Amino acid sequence: MKRYAVIGFGCAGYYAAKTIRELVPDCQIDVYSDTDKAPANPMLTTYYVAGKIPWENLFPFGENQVALENLKIDSFINYPVERVSAAGRSVMAGGKKQIYDDIVLASGANALVPPVAGLPDKGVYVMRTPEDAGRLLAAVEGGIKSALVIGASWVGIKAVEALHAHNVSTVLADMAPYIFPTACLPEVAAHIHDRVQALGIQLKFGSGISSMWDEEDGIVSIFTDGSEIKTDIVILCMGVRPSISYLDPEEIIVGRGVRVNRHMRTSAEHIYAVGDCCETVEIMSGDYMPVNLWANAVVQGRIAGRNIVGYPEEFQGAFAHNITHFLGMDFIGLGNPKLSGKVVEFGEIESENYVRAIIEDGNLKCANILGNYRISGFFKHWFIWQQERPDKKIPKWFRVGLLREGISEEFIKLIGGSDI
Repeated sequence: MKRYAVIGFGCAGYYAAKTIRELVPDCQIDVYSDTDKAPANPMLTTYYVAGKIPWENLFPFGENQVALENLKIDSFINYPVERVSAAGRSVMAGGKKQIYDDIVLASGANALVPPVAGLPDKGVYVMRTPEDAGRLLAAVEGGIKSALVIGASWVGIKAVEALHAHNVSTVLADMAPYIFPTACLPEVAAHIHDRVQALGIQLKFGSGISSMWDEEDGIVSIFTDGSEIKTDIVILCMGVRPSISYLDPEEIIVGRGVRVNRHMRTSAEHIYAVGDCCETVEIMSGDYMPVNLWANAVVQGRIAGRNIVGYPEEFQGAFAHNITHFLGMDFIGLGNPKLSGKVVEFGEIESENYVRAIIEDGNLKCANILGNYRISGFFKHWFIWQQERPDKKIPKWFRVGLLREGISEEFIKLIGGSDI
């Protein structure tokens, strides 16, 4: 009987195990997890803090034991993995070693806490796990009046939204010059800034955090420009770091995550990696990078499972994008805002159907959408379509869909569109 190991039981690990079980009913699957909590969706933690969803909705697959039993999995819960040997195809946990036919690394990523001088032990939070969300909600319900959120990407702005829902006076800070720095064009960012500030939320950009210390009436945060802000709490939303300390980088290639090919296999035979702990090719840039999205984790887990048991399938690559509903507005960022090219726009920026884009040589390089989230899927598919079929124009179904959403024929042509 074949025996497989899955390290981590988040979304990607769940789908890897589920796929293996569906295709090979009589194999043994061992799941190692350093927590007894069920697979959770980290994207929903701020929704729980804001009171938009109940606790149980953080766990899309239900209770842990039920999920494990449904998949007929042998689980090692609260068993942190000490070592995965690529050469030996083995897992060391709890002082015991077990050899496997194939191993799936699905250990996810942890919230990044930078080495800030004087970082207090109390009053500083991160947002990644259900436990993180529970701790922050307890602080809010305990009566905090002010907060500093450091990091102006998706998690940071959603944390601000959650605090705003509880009438907590909040400052959003980032060393970048504006909000959503990896996805937003400057003119769109300026408009978002105006709308956020109109709600009473303070913004501080262009200066990094230098040091902190705890005083009786709050935490003092010192920035690299010499300014200081005192708040009741601080929330660090500064990205994540893959949880792969159990690996020997001499055995497996690691960049900003465990590097995998299109079959989700690492540089070592019989070792696969999926989800937030891995890096794949980003289709627009061609570079290896982590693209930590729930949808990617689902697909990667399934593809790894299929390849392990002899049903070859390739992952077509990740596409970096940002789709965020926050503080009463929708922002969608697609492509790379740092690329040069001709800037074109549709609609008025104050409207609920605005697009600002960069085009070069007839190709769409970047698009920012404000308001009409329904067109984001069309634009995402157009980006991918360009990469797969660069000699083609926008297909008819795409053009018709945009026209139905109020996008003009003239603008569709500007971004490279006509019928095939």
